[in-house]
This record gives sequence, C-alpha cells and structure tokens, in this order.
Amino acid sequence: MSFHRFYQTWFDHLRRLVDQLTQAPRPPTTEEDHHILHQLVHMVTSHYAEYYRVKSLSSKHDVFSLFAAPWSTSLERSLHWIAGWRPTTAFHLIYTESSIRFESHVVDILRGLRTGDLGDLSPGQFRRVSELQCDTVREENAITDELSEWQV
Repeated sequence: MSFHRFYQTWFDHLRRLVDQLTQAPRPPTTEEDHHILHQLVHMVTSHYAEYYRVKSLSSKHDVFSLFAAPWSTSLERSLHWIAGWRPTTAFHLIYTESSIRFESHVVDILRGLRTGDLGDLSPGQFRRVSELQCDTVREENAITDELSEWQV
C-alpha cells in the first residue's frame, strides 16, 4: 500500500477518534468516564505512533513522495512553501548527505567500490539529476515571481 493510501485511511480513522474525543464528557465525572477518556487518549497516541512508524518505513522506499506530500491540502502545501520547503530542498539534502558519505567512504570510492550514493551514478545519470535540479529551480523561480506579482 502506498503511503498516500495509508494516509487517507489513517486520516479517516483519526477523524472518528477525534469525534469520539469531542463527545467524551469533560471533565470526566465518574471513574468510568475517566477510564473511557484515558482509553481514547491512548488510542489517539497509538494511532499517531502507527502513522510515524509507517511513514518511516515508507521513507525507505520513496522518500520524495513523502517530501512532496501529495495528500496535503492546497493550504498545507502553501504553508510548506511559505515556511521554506521547496522542491529544491530535496536536492540540497541529497547533495549534503552524499558529501558526508563521500568523505567517510573516500577510500572505498578510490578502490572502485559502490557506495550507494551519488558516487554510484553514471555521468549520464548525474547529468539528468543536474538537469532536473535546474528545471526545478526554474519552476520555483517562476512560482516565486508569480507570487510576488500578487503582493503588489
């Protein structure tokens, strides 16, 4: 199951849990009310723990879709943009991580061993990554220019 589909199911379940929480007596007046509220809070925290567990596992398979967060609303994506998350941030993360790995595996690289990072890319593959980054920067700049026109 993709994380996107998981998220849809997870979010629907979260809504049901929140509905149950809002209907719970506040403050709990009986021991039973207290027990029910405690169980509901435990269910919500367990539900969030499951979300982060699955998200962590999904990041090992398709980290970029997690960064892109296609399940987010337009408002949430706008807030990501305003807060500084841009698609090019993924390139910065990749290059930074690869630099760190490069430094720690320089001897292996010199021996011709595979390192599992950008050093394993062929020149053609690396060129395509670079072209994608340039295209992404151009698109980001176009969006930024359009947004700045709206502010005038």
